Amino acid sequence: MINRTLFLEQTRVLDFAFQPIVNIETQEIYAVEALLRNVEKLGYSSIHQFFDTAYSYGLLYAVDLILREKAVKKFTQLDNYGAIKLFYNLDNRLLEMRDYASGNTEAILKEFNLDKSTLCFEISERHEVIKERNEILHLLEHYKKEGFCLAIDDFGVGFSGFKLLYEFTPDVIKIDRFFLNGICEDRKKRIIVEHIIHLAKALGVKIIAEGIERQSELDVCRALGCQFVQGYLIQRPSCNLGDINIASAVVGDVA
Repeated sequence: MINRTLFLEQTRVLDFAFQPIVNIETQEIYAVEALLRNVEKLGYSSIHQFFDTAYSYGLLYAVDLILREKAVKKFTQLDNYGAIKLFYNLDNRLLEMRDYASGNTEAILKEFNLDKSTLCFEISERHEVIKERNEILHLLEHYKKEGFCLAIDDFGVGFSGFKLLYEFTPDVIKIDRFFLNGICEDRKKRIIVEHIIHLAKALGVKIIAEGIERQSELDVCRALGCQFVQGYLIQRPSCNLGDINIASAVVGDVA
């Protein structure tokens, strides 16, 4: 039998690294993404294993609330945090948890005097959920109407990225690294990314190319009209807040 109290208490040793998301033209930081760290200290081989375990114990939402507050608190320790957004990964299985309830995130933001538009939930469809799809879409629409920013993460590799884009128009799309790795040599990937960018712009959705590691990848993204980039080429994730320059970032070699 799992000790629920102990499991929740252990999550407090976890930390977040922040990675900037940068405007490709102005080189200004648009946001930072909160990336979970230290799960290995709890004996887990990966972040996915940790969340899968929490889900199997019915503790996914309780764990997420602890982590959500931790991420927001650390975010407010950044210089000029009021000028940028915080991207936070939301496991789509949360929406089917019995203890899921609205209002908790708003309370966390109020505690730190942050506007709801500061927080952008990244929705990934890597997991199929039991709950009726219409009910999930209703919850996402509720978040959006409340003023939160919403992004589709891993776009193109989930169960139904394009279907979700049709059924629910997000604020942001994050193109998965798969389509950007080797895009310079792969004509098919370039065509797909180009059409995703055109489609997003036609729908009024911001585009982020994630996982940019090479100058050549950045050059292609710039040429195709991508608005924002994220990846090791710009800056590696860091738990040290002093490593993150909120004012600006060097986006490869400026063309």
